[in-house]
Amino acid sequence: MPVEISDSLLSRVTAALGERFRLDTAIAASPERLLFRAQDRRLKRTVSLRVNLDTSDALRRWFLKEAKALARLDHPAIRHVYEAGVVGDLAYRVGNWIDGESLADAIQRGPRPIPTVHGLARDILGALEHAHAHGIIVRRIVPASLLLSATGRGTVTDLRYCNLTLGEIPPGEQPTGSPFLAPEVRDGRVGDPTSDVYTAGAVLYFAVTATTPPLEARDLVPPREIRNVIPGALERVILRALDPEPDDRYLTAEEMLEDFASEAGAYQTVTVALPTLSIELADGPHWEARMRRALGDDYELLGQLGQGGFGRVYRVRDLHLERQVALKVLHPHLTQDLATVERFRREAQLAARLNHVNIVNIYDIAGRSGLLWYTMEIVDGPNVAQLVERDGPLPLERVLRLLREALSALGHAHALGLVHRDIKPENMLLERDGSLRITDFGLALALRGQGRFGGATSQSGTPQFASPEQLLGERVDQRTDLYSLAAVATYALLGRTPFPGTTVEQILAKQTTDLMPNLSEERPDIPEGIADVLSRAMRNDVEARYGSAGEFRSALEEAVLKGARRRGSELARLAARILGT
Repeated sequence: MPVEISDSLLSRVTAALGERFRLDTAIAASPERLLFRAQDRRLKRTVSLRVNLDTSDALRRWFLKEAKALARLDHPAIRHVYEAGVVGDLAYRVGNWIDGESLADAIQRGPRPIPTVHGLARDILGALEHAHAHGIIVRRIVPASLLLSATGRGTVTDLRYCNLTLGEIPPGEQPTGSPFLAPEVRDGRVGDPTSDVYTAGAVLYFAVTATTPPLEARDLVPPREIRNVIPGALERVILRALDPEPDDRYLTAEEMLEDFASEAGAYQTVTVALPTLSIELADGPHWEARMRRALGDDYELLGQLGQGGFGRVYRVRDLHLERQVALKVLHPHLTQDLATVERFRREAQLAARLNHVNIVNIYDIAGRSGLLWYTMEIVDGPNVAQLVERDGPLPLERVLRLLREALSALGHAHALGLVHRDIKPENMLLERDGSLRITDFGLALALRGQGRFGGATSQSGTPQFASPEQLLGERVDQRTDLYSLAAVATYALLGRTPFPGTTVEQILAKQTTDLMPNLSEERPDIPEGIADVLSRAMRNDVEARYGSAGEFRSALEEAVLKGARRRGSELARLAARILGT
């Protein structure tokens, strides 16, 4: 993340280095050091430019010694140093620029995905084994200095406390990040390869649990007790690496890597990368060709099913399981942000836990060549919006069935703590036999975050079916889904949205006054009780609505039966068949 620095500091650095480097962004700052994203004017490339501001000889010697240690190494998981020197009163070093973020920043969004941690383990251990082969004990790797690229690859960037710099470290300088240092290093000893094994284990523990390892071994909580999806092999490797006794750890990084690979494997899953092309090029005329190449040997692209604000949906053939599925690929502008990709992955994991006959199953989430997608079962039928557009207002019997099945699905999801947040006609698909399938569970907010209109969308881009609290950016819960479902039902019965408007402000003005269409007046076949149930579900006051899908369903059943009794026994039999009672 960019940081602010004073004009005087910027002028000082520019005066010394501005002829050779264009200073684009200040990335990090401390009293004695600055880090810039810069442009090498001579070689026309983006670089990292680390500047030492302190004029004391001791700190300068330390800074340059670290540069020499980095320059001794040549490994993809260790930052390269291109050059170092002194200009005037400033020392500097130039290295490769890494697009990404620190592990410390990434962990703010939660534990890293298991495949990412597997890749991180291979990166760190490979880097340590390379360093050891060149006589360097790293001694200290902390989350703030371990960079993760857009693809999740890890890079060690800090060797200031390695064994080669010890003679230049000024008296009184103590390394920070004690939980990530081996006990013997904390005690002031130089350490050996087993010390680096410990720091690797500590970093992996932190990455997979989002928990800092304790200083005392007796306080260490096994990773699977914090996050039960962690593979047993990964936990075993981490716990052995964190043994307080050096002789009981892996003796080398290579031994640790071999033990890990023996169960986790040496293959690295292709990780989703952010697009390197501009949005215009990424979504340009060659989109489909790019898509076919990204799908590779896994899927055959058969045709496009639709598109919207999130991306495009394709009919594809899964070449491994030899079946047709729907594949939704996200628009490149949504995958430019690491946090968005994280939210998407997390919400997809939650949605994949749902197992209900009226919810579309998610099969897989994957990506390649800067594209991110998920696959789901294919529904060969129209969505509610298409059906209403084709046939006009739907029969009451059909809408009641839609409500019953939707409430059953929402009740299941809400019980697992998942709110859809974007119930709308386009997300409600119909099988050929008329049964409902709800799609995109939990993905709306994952992709749009806490942005404008709370993640609500529609085909036109106007959130016609969103609740008032969602449009206002307030907290949402299961009652938001129930509001949206009632709005969809009203739309299906009337053939138009319940709160028409061309702007959010116009929609909110109608919502907040509870001015709803008079269903019974416009559709005499709709019992007044059913109209009242839908009206209550769409109340502006959240507390005045039904508190759960079950409560909504019970009220609907009662209203249907009351209406049926008034209309005679024939309608009563119809109601019983519709409600399954």
